[in-house]
Amino acid sequence: MILLRFIVLSLFCSSPLITLVGQSNELSIDERLANLKARSRSHEDEVAQLLSQPSIPKTDFNLPESRVAAPPVEQIGSPRPSYIPVPEPVSPSPSIVREDPSPLIPSKSNTEENVSAFADGSKDIEQAYKELYTPKVPNRMEGYYFGPILGLVLSKDGAVRKGTAKHDYNPDAGFILGVQVGRDFGDVRAEFEYSFINFDASTSSPVSLSASIHNFFSRLILEKALGERFDLRAGLGMGIGIVGLEDSAEYNGAGFAYDFVLGAGYRLADNLSLQFDYRYYLTAANDDYDHIKGHIWLLSAGLDL
Repeated sequence: MILLRFIVLSLFCSSPLITLVGQSNELSIDERLANLKARSRSHEDEVAQLLSQPSIPKTDFNLPESRVAAPPVEQIGSPRPSYIPVPEPVSPSPSIVREDPSPLIPSKSNTEENVSAFADGSKDIEQAYKELYTPKVPNRMEGYYFGPILGLVLSKDGAVRKGTAKHDYNPDAGFILGVQVGRDFGDVRAEFEYSFINFDASTSSPVSLSASIHNFFSRLILEKALGERFDLRAGLGMGIGIVGLEDSAEYNGAGFAYDFVLGAGYRLADNLSLQFDYRYYLTAANDDYDHIKGHIWLLSAGLDL
């Protein structure tokens, strides 16, 4: 026990340890030992208190990920702006010198003038679009016209006379060709027409009959518009029919002839129209033949002069 106290005393009597623990040489060994034990217990309490503290979190040296803002989602049914945003003016570079001293942005007065001009001409623009996309309707031109005629002739039964004998004939389908010249007064047409009618007919004799008729007609036609292109027409034609019938003999004559007209017209262009007509045709009788009558289905064209 005495040896242990000696060793402890020798250790704590050195100047470094005395300085460390802050003891003076005047204290006894027991007092120094008790002081050392108190300091040791105090140190142990501080260490225990430090160890009881929670662990210090480790430092995260990783850089946070960059977040790019997602583009805004356009809502369905959201109204779109009804105007085009005006871009901000860009100031010219100092090295560029503009020859035109006028400002890049139009003045308020110029803008108001342009808006008022557009408002005033909006009707003209609508009219231009209407004329561009609306089918053009041909205008009816009043005045003189001419055109060809072509049709089908369905004659009725007739008869020729040889002395006191009368021979019946049964006609076949024939044709009509001609040309017409007229003047359009609006709702009334006045025409002059030359036409040639030809058909064959069978008789009781072995020789068939051939008919050739030259007609010189003047005609008055009334028209009623049914739309922008269609017209309904009706009229009466009168003139002279020069008849020539031939089988084993010839039967010639000239006399009064007339027809009734009912049909429709269609305008293809400003100066061109088509007419489809039905005519009931009739000539006067002669000493050598009976009345020549029949139905005519006719197509004619009118070219305005």
